[in-house]
This record gives sequence, C-alpha cells and structure tokens, in this order.
Amino acid sequence: MLSRICILYTLYLVDQFGNNCFITLRNIIEYIDMFRKLWRATKAYYFKFVRTSGSPQKIALAVAIGFFIGCIIPIGIWGQTVVAIVLAIKFKTNPGIAYAATWISNPYSAVVMYPIFCFVGSRIIGSDLSFHYIKESFMHVIHNFSWSALASLGSHLAVSFFVGAFIFGVITAVIGYFATYFFFVKYRERKKARFEKKNNL
Repeated sequence: MLSRICILYTLYLVDQFGNNCFITLRNIIEYIDMFRKLWRATKAYYFKFVRTSGSPQKIALAVAIGFFIGCIIPIGIWGQTVVAIVLAIKFKTNPGIAYAATWISNPYSAVVMYPIFCFVGSRIIGSDLSFHYIKESFMHVIHNFSWSALASLGSHLAVSFFVGAFIFGVITAVIGYFATYFFFVKYRERKKARFEKKNNL
C-alpha cells in the first residue's frame, strides 16, 4: 500500500514539476530523516528529564532560569550559557536543565521570537515601528547574532528588543516554572502509585 502511494506521488510530482520533482522528493526525504532524528533525540532527552533528581521546585526553577535567560540574552552570545549556569548554581538548582532551557531561543525560533520581542517592546516605549520593518532589519543579523550586530540595528531597535525580551522572559519563566512543577508533581505521584500497586500484587 505504501509503495503504491509513493509511486502515485512520484507520478504526481513528475506531472507538476517535471525534472525538479526529484529535488522535491530529495527534500522530502531529508525532512523526514531530520524529523526522525529530532524525534529520537526528543524522546531521549525526555526520559533523562523525567528521571532528574531533585525537588519539583528546584527543577522548575532551573527551567524558569533557562527560559528567562534564553529570552533576554540573544543566541550566539556566549554569555547566555554562562549566566544561566551561574544563576542555576547560585540558586542551588540543576545547571544542565537551566542550560537546556535556554534553547527556547534557537536559530529556528529566533526568526519568529526576536521580531515579536522588538515589536512589543517598541509599542511599550512608544516607538512607532512596523512589524515588517522590524522583521526585515532582523533578518540581516539573526543568524549571526552578536552585540555589535545588535548595535548595528540602531538604539531604537536594540532598546525595543530588550524591553520586549524582558517581558516575554518573565512570562515564559513563570509559565515554565508552574508547568514544570505540576508536571513533576503529577508524574512522581503516578510513578509512586504504580510502584505501590505493583508491590501489592
């Protein structure tokens, strides 16, 4: 059945795109392979995450720290990792989780997040910047972010970015804290209940 679908889809691509269909098929295969690897990595990290030792409060705090730092310090800047780990150590929580949570901002999410940060920040400080202008400005530096690249955008965009990033950092940190806390409380309650039920058999 699957082979028939593949043959029919190949014929459709040949009809629609001619010789370019093979490029399209190759891209689809590459995307499928990428998502398979991503799914395997996600499952592996998930099992490591749920087996993390420590109280739900401390684990949730590590996630909150990572989310907040991941928002307010741009990607590509070494200080993001250092600050997240230092804060995690200071608050006696898990540095590994705090570091991992900073990846809320990454080369894929930043394309959407950073222009939104800047747009919201510009509205708060009273700067009348259009979203289109902000997005176009950020596209030139977003994949090679640095302090100098951010400064090159101009003070009005830089200030707008940090104001918006701070607001979203607080919001995501609060959501991340409570979501993680309740997740671990419920997960450990279910795990304890299964263990007790197994022992009573």
